[in-house]
Amino acid sequence: MTTFIVKSQKETGLLDTTTNTIQLRGRDVHLEPNLVPGIGDRIRIKGDDFIVLEPEPVFFPDFAARTAQIIQPWDAAVILHYCSIIPGKRVLESGIGSGALSLSILRALGKEGKLTTVEVNGDYIGKARQNVRLSIGTDNWEILEGTIESFQTGERYDSAILDVPEPWNAIPNVSTLLKKGGKICAYSPTYNQLEKNCAAMKENGFYVQSNIEILKRDILVRENATRPDNNTIGHTAFMTFGIKLSGSTIKA
Repeated sequence: MTTFIVKSQKETGLLDTTTNTIQLRGRDVHLEPNLVPGIGDRIRIKGDDFIVLEPEPVFFPDFAARTAQIIQPWDAAVILHYCSIIPGKRVLESGIGSGALSLSILRALGKEGKLTTVEVNGDYIGKARQNVRLSIGTDNWEILEGTIESFQTGERYDSAILDVPEPWNAIPNVSTLLKKGGKICAYSPTYNQLEKNCAAMKENGFYVQSNIEILKRDILVRENATRPDNNTIGHTAFMTFGIKLSGSTIKA
């Protein structure tokens, strides 16, 4: 099955190209069998124009079944950058949520890389897997049910992202799972959590590289009335980024 999303100014739906059916809120729209919609096409449904798009991470809030608050695209982009998530890397993630960050990571890793996700909530795992599979193959995605604080493996990772209630409690164990020079990100919504994450990183052999908050403001563009959107999200979370030190000091 190939799945696209169809998006208008009012709503978003899913297009199953196998059955040529568009799933909208509470109703299905069946297209003629001879119609083969493609990316960028416009479909008019009862006077509303829908654009056919790929189910990319930026549209995740529109098409995914939500089980928890997602990591927004602007935060995900910064995480990918600071954690050096590129094709071929090995990444450890804890806190699957609805799968938004997992999707962004898998797209960045390509087929050569691997994502291991550790999640304590089995219900979240099922929903997240379903959401991500709408967009990308998941052969290189290992999902394990359990706690990141006790997770053990013989594998060593290039980077780790912690989106869990108390990341500072997981940092000592995660430190043992990262390669020297490996990157870590702790994602937390409050200042006191931010402080604990920084302290835990310093105590467990990390150089704290940066503490960041990303504020995104949408602009409503209308002739002679362009202004910021009233519905701007003021705060999502603080991100603490660290680099695992080798433990060696060289005197010059």
